[in-house]
Amino acid sequence: MTGRPTESWTTPGWVWGLGLLVVGSAAFHVSPLQEVVTGGPSEIAHRTQPMAYLLGAPLFGVWDSFSLLTLSQHYAVLVTLLALYLTWRLWVAKGLAAPFEPRVGSPRRTVKEVGLAGLALVSLLSFYAAGMLLPRPMTGIELSDPDLVAIDFHSHTNYSHDGWSLFTPGRNRAWHEGGGFDVAYITDHYTWRGVDEASVDNPVLAGERAVLISGAEIRIHLRPTNILGDRQRYIFALDADSVYMDPDSLTAGYARGSPPPTLLYTMPGGLRYVLPHSEAFPSGVIGIEINDGSPRGLEQVRGERAAILQLADSMDLALIGAANLHGWGRTVASWSVMRIPGWRQMTPEGLGEAIERELHTLRREAVEVVERRMPYHHGSSAKIALTLPWLTAEHFRMLSWSERFAWFFWMVGIVALGSLGGRGDRPLIDR
Repeated sequence: MTGRPTESWTTPGWVWGLGLLVVGSAAFHVSPLQEVVTGGPSEIAHRTQPMAYLLGAPLFGVWDSFSLLTLSQHYAVLVTLLALYLTWRLWVAKGLAAPFEPRVGSPRRTVKEVGLAGLALVSLLSFYAAGMLLPRPMTGIELSDPDLVAIDFHSHTNYSHDGWSLFTPGRNRAWHEGGGFDVAYITDHYTWRGVDEASVDNPVLAGERAVLISGAEIRIHLRPTNILGDRQRYIFALDADSVYMDPDSLTAGYARGSPPPTLLYTMPGGLRYVLPHSEAFPSGVIGIEINDGSPRGLEQVRGERAAILQLADSMDLALIGAANLHGWGRTVASWSVMRIPGWRQMTPEGLGEAIERELHTLRREAVEVVERRMPYHHGSSAKIALTLPWLTAEHFRMLSWSERFAWFFWMVGIVALGSLGGRGDRPLIDR
């Protein structure tokens, strides 16, 4: 062993490439929020991000982008990552990356490859699980007019059979407050236990904090449907388990003078089952989801958006943005925005009545949906296959300058740590 100049740490090429992407993409910036009908930038809302979010923006932002992918896009990302991993390992096997690797086919090499594959799989699953389960700051919105109110018409708690067991009504409220909502309907499956617990902590006036309002997800006309409002308006038409609602009983109640039922069509679901509300058919829906926060729901509402818009126009249905929240993740896909003058001084119950009244009066014009902008494939196999690079490009195009500074902060930190780690006296070995 002879003395040689010590190794010096050099900035990896990927850091320079990432820095160029962060800077260069700013020239092609697009709004991260869009109006759902036109696809243009929202004029009534702008995105908000707390300081804690900005400090971890490189990680939190990536989790947000992954959370907004449709089911087919998730599959495309997984296949792309698998292809990249196999390419890397084949490159190593040919001796182009590490000439001192164990010989291909040897037991030692086999054990190493199995271990690396397992580690890669665990890392990927851990990344997805952390994005779904870990508490973290959220992106929200701020509305341009004090008479506008941000609403989520579809959310669940741990009282739903498919809700996360730790997602209490209190955590539901905190999630909606973090996401910039003023109102959220608790629409648990076949139960009102969640909203009963949540209503105890509602403020006296709706403008004081996010309020949680009564609703439920039941089945009527063979379809899962959300009902809004006090249970006493519906309980007589439900079976003993509060699962199935009888449309004839609902119609009879309406004929006796009950307030009009407020039913919303949920996604995913077949559009041929959409039956609009009318005086002659009170068990029909008053609105239809144009954005649903679940991967399956996002797949349908994006793929069938033109058909949903056509239905809403022809049947005079309100368009609804819905989280379809079950406790997983910390990313809002859309917000339903309504104009309710003076809503901040209303009680939660009074605000709920005002929302329903506006839905029935204005119908198609009652709600404007603001959604997070994300690339969609529109059925193109090529676009599905290119999901990962396309998502990467769009993610950086939508960054705010505060997020870009956060990326630079972390990159500078990596370079500084690497430089410090590369200053040790590690003599090179002559072979």
